[in-house]
Amino acid sequence: MKRLLLTLFALVTVATVQARPTQKSITSPDGSLTVTVTVDKDVRWDVKDSSQTILAPSQIAMQIGEEEVWGVNPTLRKATTGSINECIPSPLYKKAEVENNCTTLTLTFKGDYAIEFRAYNNSAAYRFVSTRKGNYTVKNEVAEFSFENDNTVYCSYVRSNEKKSFAEQHYNSFESPYVLEPMSKMGNQRLMFLPVLVDMGDKKVCFTETDLRSYPGMYLYNSNNDFTLEGHYAPVPDEVKQGGHNMLQGEVQTTKPYIANVSGPRSFPWRICIVAENDAELLNDDMVFRLSQPNAIGDTSWIKPGKVAWEWWNDWGLYGVDFKPGINNRTYEYYIDFAARHGIEYVILDEGWSVNKKADLMQVIPEINVKHLCDYGKERGVGIVLWAGYWALDRDMDRVMKHYSEMGVKGFKIDFMDRDDQPMVEFYERAAATAAKYHLMCDFHGAYKPSGLSRMYPNVVNYEGVNGLEQMKWSSLEDLDQVTYDVQIPFIRMVAGPMDYTQGAMMNAQKRSYRYLPFLSLYQ
Repeated sequence: MKRLLLTLFALVTVATVQARPTQKSITSPDGSLTVTVTVDKDVRWDVKDSSQTILAPSQIAMQIGEEEVWGVNPTLRKATTGSINECIPSPLYKKAEVENNCTTLTLTFKGDYAIEFRAYNNSAAYRFVSTRKGNYTVKNEVAEFSFENDNTVYCSYVRSNEKKSFAEQHYNSFESPYVLEPMSKMGNQRLMFLPVLVDMGDKKVCFTETDLRSYPGMYLYNSNNDFTLEGHYAPVPDEVKQGGHNMLQGEVQTTKPYIANVSGPRSFPWRICIVAENDAELLNDDMVFRLSQPNAIGDTSWIKPGKVAWEWWNDWGLYGVDFKPGINNRTYEYYIDFAARHGIEYVILDEGWSVNKKADLMQVIPEINVKHLCDYGKERGVGIVLWAGYWALDRDMDRVMKHYSEMGVKGFKIDFMDRDDQPMVEFYERAAATAAKYHLMCDFHGAYKPSGLSRMYPNVVNYEGVNGLEQMKWSSLEDLDQVTYDVQIPFIRMVAGPMDYTQGAMMNAQKRSYRYLPFLSLYQ
């Protein structure tokens, strides 16, 4: 980070230094949390509660192009404070409505940008806002989260070791288990994806982001084995090659020397710091929802979340039937009948219904008639959801969604994105918007954490971004303490939003007596 800061200072060719440091503070509505911003040669924020420092002074900056840095040698033009007190309707959220009650501070600087801060009773947040016209690039963003002591961190490292480059770490499924490490011992060349939880002893502090739109997702890492976590972002891909699982993924070959292409005035993602005195507060937190964009689709009465019968989990395995189980109409009719008997709202056609390795969702295998299955399900009150690889869907999205919506399909489970660079984040929003156009729900699998899109597009009913029970199909209990992980995820991963955990099976064995068996033997 020190080298980066020196570079940022060197890049500023014209700068007006403040005569003396300027400090602006806001306090949460109940007076429990104070956010202070110091404007000097750079911009730093800190967060305190009534008893201690939560977040020590931490730098905020954004490099625009090659020679301009917002937040370094800044000229403060105006500081505006205010408050918000409202209730946000949230019919498809975990609550019917969400309170949005905070104090605000907006610092407007020379150079067409501002930084907005908010103080809530248990949280603080900030974001950059640009009023600049025309096109420009964001080369980098500095987001620091500094502490005074060597606290323990619950983090999910991407599935690669310290010998892998950051570029290799950007390609991941966001499914790693949690590692508990003191900040001073963290691998300084390993990226961790959000949310990240810091245990201060008497309090826990959770970091995540929201209102992520046309901008890369934020990772954190510790560059100096000190008490500071720093933001890191995937660059914009230059060349992307079709490949990966059944030719359904986009593998980045080369990248641009910046993290985002930007056009015109816009806001950037909120950086969120949630402070909890007990774990239950993390379960109940609403920061990601309340700071995201409002509903963009209007009427949501057609969106009907529900349970789903999932054939892939048990390998389409059926027994005692008078037909050959597999990816065929008879098997799915059986699943639909089962769902109807047990009040399960949906059946999914997972991988295999479209022709393998073609990445073309208009090519359906001869054993499957999607229209017939939609009609069969409709007669029994069961909807059909289709699995789709990201690459296949993106190549002809409008046509595919229109086609299957007209057949009666209720939604898509979209898989194998495995990235969160700017073009991939744009894909999520484009998929959500197109699906809403045709009254389709979306479940993002192989996905990064929720970042506010479900409020803007309530038809986005779920995300994966978790080490679900499906992993047990090819892993042993020695690979992961699943019980401990299952207790952790509601208090960390689910702070970001809903979670497609792929649960639904149990194995009754102690760890010491567990032996891996072929999966189908569990059903025989």
